[in-house]
Amino acid sequence: MCTAARPSASVRGMSGDRTGRHAEDAHRLAVTASIDLVRDRPLGEITLPEVAAASGVPEPKLRQVFADEEALIEAVVRAQVDTVLTGQKALLDGVRSLADLRAWRDKLVEDNQVTGGVGGCPIGSLIGELAGRHDRGHRALVAGFAAWEGLLAGAFRRIQERGELDSRVDPGTIATAVMGALQGGFLLARTTRDPGQLATVLDVSLEHLRVAPAGTSLPRAHSLSTKDD
Repeated sequence: MCTAARPSASVRGMSGDRTGRHAEDAHRLAVTASIDLVRDRPLGEITLPEVAAASGVPEPKLRQVFADEEALIEAVVRAQVDTVLTGQKALLDGVRSLADLRAWRDKLVEDNQVTGGVGGCPIGSLIGELAGRHDRGHRALVAGFAAWEGLLAGAFRRIQERGELDSRVDPGTIATAVMGALQGGFLLARTTRDPGQLATVLDVSLEHLRVAPAGTSLPRAHSLSTKDD
């Protein structure tokens, strides 16, 4: 009697590896196609059948990788967040002085000018769309902003250690304020199609980052950022 030979452990492992790679490829293709689709429409409106058609990945395969549209939305948000954080980490990890911070500002403004202001922030543009409607994607977005603020806070802390930022201010609080200004600037630039709006908002926000003269009190805007409050 003939019986089918049972695959060896190594063969079974290779088969599992191929399956894993196929799933990773399907995931990558679907996320890339989704990012292209949301350039012209809200992320929450895309469907798995549309993504299947755009990515070339069969819909049954997509449904093995993503349980539903919510899982796909979360994956797209995470991919967008990772892209932004990778770029920002490369810039902000090198910030040691106010001059370095100015270079960071210049890079943001320069990139925004390339798109005429309409590009906006890839993750900031998702805030209103996800909040209260897509919990998993929203949580991924919140985590992304927290990580970005952490990078900013680290930069402000190094500037503070250098003596170029008042020792009484809290780097984390300043990071939150600058992030708010940055996202507001992106929104204004996108709405008006004027990249100069982002430059203006950042300039006003960063203008107050300086050492207060000895014996003087902090400006009112800084009083909310003191460690002693």
